[in-house]
Amino acid sequence: MALERELKFRLSARAAARVARALALGAAERLASIYYDTPDLELRRARVALRLRRSGRRWLQTVKCDLSPLARGEWESEAPAGRLDLARLPLAEIRETSGIDLGALAARLAPKFETRFARRSAELHFDDATIEPALDRGMLLAGKRRASILELELELKTGEPRALLCYARSLVGPFGLQLALESKAERGYRLAQGGALPPPRKWQAPGLANATPGVALAELAGAALAQACANAAGVLASDDPEYLHQLRVALRRLRATLSAFRALEPKVQGLKRRLRSFSRPLGAARDWDVFVASLPKGSALAARARVRQRKTRIAARAVVAGAAFNDFLLYGFEWVERARWQSSSLPMAEFAAAALERLHGKAVKLGERIDWQAPRERHALRIRVKRLRYACDSLAACFAAAAVQPYLAALEALQDNLGELNDMALERRLAAELDGAAVLEPRLARRERAAIARLSRDWAAFAERWPFWRSGS
Repeated sequence: MALERELKFRLSARAAARVARALALGAAERLASIYYDTPDLELRRARVALRLRRSGRRWLQTVKCDLSPLARGEWESEAPAGRLDLARLPLAEIRETSGIDLGALAARLAPKFETRFARRSAELHFDDATIEPALDRGMLLAGKRRASILELELELKTGEPRALLCYARSLVGPFGLQLALESKAERGYRLAQGGALPPPRKWQAPGLANATPGVALAELAGAALAQACANAAGVLASDDPEYLHQLRVALRRLRATLSAFRALEPKVQGLKRRLRSFSRPLGAARDWDVFVASLPKGSALAARARVRQRKTRIAARAVVAGAAFNDFLLYGFEWVERARWQSSSLPMAEFAAAALERLHGKAVKLGERIDWQAPRERHALRIRVKRLRYACDSLAACFAAAAVQPYLAALEALQDNLGELNDMALERRLAAELDGAAVLEPRLARRERAAIARLSRDWAAFAERWPFWRSGS
């Protein structure tokens, strides 16, 4: 199996022309590909792509499967006469790696969509790596549907992934590149099904079976970065506020992961500094989304709030499209490659238990002395609870599921109630900025009293739960 390490970027037509000149890309090579799957899209569900590609008079069949956000397994062979000939591929190895038995599916495979594009590429040699930049222009085709292709790919031919990421970072600012993890195959599937954008990407927990603490840190941080990157395109192309919400969830999960794995002493200052640099404009846009959604649609206050919502959304989009955010993503993936080699003397289960014990202790200590009527204190506890919840989500696989669920359910109820109270405080603050606080106060006061009464009950239920990571749980 070959390991393909590749980065894709969206860019403007003007930037594409500058990239072609600056990187001395060669003459255009015309490529046409047909992608195959079963009627029920079994390959897609397994994150496997099967294509038949023509380059000149040569036909190749290729199978790719996702291994991580920046790596795919790849198998390729000749395809005489432009027809699939799966027997030429190492089917046993593909099955072992991806779980897909292509031989058994052969009779059900049929074309699903096509790509036709011109590729200009070069080969760049560095002291520690060889990288192939390729500029692709063309079309995706699925029946009568069409979508344009304009992207820059950077593929690592030799060397370490960090060299690829470092080189990519040098191009982001000068050419306005925007990182895009979505492959042509993923775009083609969406086009075939009539979807303009992928749905907002929710958390996809990586498998941590047999992982060391260092590998677990890398996998969890990488999954958070991938979630942030996937939702960035939706923030730029859609008014659906869920894209921004899920992007911010990803960044909070990243922070929670760094906190949970603090015992490894990973060097996180650069990552945290970059996170802080754009958290305020993204947070402001999310706050106005939440506020507008809470108001009656026809009210004068809602009309004024939508004006502020549009302004903060424009600011958030400028951040997500900008060089600093895209450099952060690449820096983050570069950091992940370093984090993978962090070591711990503890096995994974013991490390997870120690991390959760520390986070649990901080939440309990704060909750035991809290004034439930004080919004600032509730907000501080909400942050502690959220970090604990994300850490439990991430590390639950290290423990018996039956032991995890009661604790996690109590924690989720507590987090939901604290979140509702935080939203009320937000509504008061933003309404005051628009001179509309008096209109909302009677309703907010009633809701707040009820939520605070529930909060005491939810805290007691959580405090009674035996932490599942302790011995004898």
